Amino acid sequence: MDTSASIRRFVKKSTIHFLVLGLICAAVFYFAAQQHYFSMVPIIFIYFYITSLISYFILVKSHELPTGKFYTRFLTVSSIKFLGSLAFVILFIIFSPDYIVPFLVIFITLYFISLIQTVRGFLNFTKQKKKG
Repeated sequence: MDTSASIRRFVKKSTIHFLVLGLICAAVFYFAAQQHYFSMVPIIFIYFYITSLISYFILVKSHELPTGKFYTRFLTVSSIKFLGSLAFVILFIIFSPDYIVPFLVIFITLYFISLIQTVRGFLNFTKQKKKG
C-alpha cells in the first residue's frame, strides 16, 4: 500500500469517527446536559481532528527511517501533542473556569480516542507494508 492511499483512508476514517463522536456529543448536550454546553466544544473536536491527522501523516512519512530516528520523531510528535494539549487545557481553565468539568471530560475522551486511532492506523499501515 502506498503512503498517500493510507493517508487518504486515515483521513476518511478519522473524519467519520469525529463526525459520529460530534453527533453523539451534540445529542448528549441537547437531550441530557444543555446547561453544561459551552461554545468551545467544536474547537476541541477540530483540535483533535487536526492533531490526529498531522501525527499520522508524520508517522507514515517517517516509517522508513532508521529505528533510532523513527523513535526520536515519534517521541517528538507525541511530546509536542501532549505539551500542546496541556497548554490548551491550561489556557481554557484560565479563561473559562465555569466549564472545567465538561471541558475535561470531552478533552480527555478525545485525547485518548485520537491517540488510539492514530496508533491503530499506523499499526495497520505497517502491517500492510509488510504484506505488500
